[in-house]
Amino acid sequence: MKLLKCEYLKTRKRYVWLTALIITAFCLIWTLHGNYNDFILDNGWMMFLYQLPIINTLFLPILAMVIASRLADIEHKGVMLKQLCPITEKGRLFDAKLLYGLLIMTVSLVIMYTGIVVGCNFIGFRSEFPVRLYAIFFLFTATTTFVIYILQHTLSLLIKNQIIPFFIGIIGEFIGIISLFLPSAPILRKSIIWGYYGVLGFVGMFGWDKDSRYANAYFEVMHIDWTFWCVLIACGILIYIIGRKIFCKKEI
Repeated sequence: MKLLKCEYLKTRKRYVWLTALIITAFCLIWTLHGNYNDFILDNGWMMFLYQLPIINTLFLPILAMVIASRLADIEHKGVMLKQLCPITEKGRLFDAKLLYGLLIMTVSLVIMYTGIVVGCNFIGFRSEFPVRLYAIFFLFTATTTFVIYILQHTLSLLIKNQIIPFFIGIIGEFIGIISLFLPSAPILRKSIIWGYYGVLGFVGMFGWDKDSRYANAYFEVMHIDWTFWCVLIACGILIYIIGRKIFCKKEI
């Protein structure tokens, strides 16, 4: 707890929380903005479950990159690691910064999805809110975001030049977005953690075409892939163990 409080005090004047809230607000506005016709008002909850994987892939990795970089940059610029490591274990420092960053990510996700539910009710979606489906979707979204954050956190602490973690994150996000538009190549989506927003998506739209548009369109719940959710968790644990071990052995 002392180390977490220390993280808060170090970041208090760097507006890390404000930065996270601004990115979250922009993502929320982007998500809710649009023209809502009768089809969308009748099927809006399912439509959002269909569209959110793309929005999540666009915004949440950026949020993870920014927060991880901001928290790590404090230590690199002020040469704080050399001062902190003699008075506390490197592993504890790694964990404290990770937990603090994950706390920021969690609050951002809760605000975002609460805002979506409140906003959609205000817009006037007519169908019943599918609580179970949104709870599962939030779990999948949070898991993917946390694993991406663990990777960004590790890279940002290990590499002093924060451009490199940003570059890796942007490349991964770009491939993840591309993979969402290549349904015939699921191996690409499943081979990178940024693609798991799409891998764990479970709502599909059928019957839409450019001529009839939404006239024959409908949404359907597909297979909920708990297997790859477990694979993702295993990847997160592996990244954490390897990253923490490298950081503990790294010369500061």
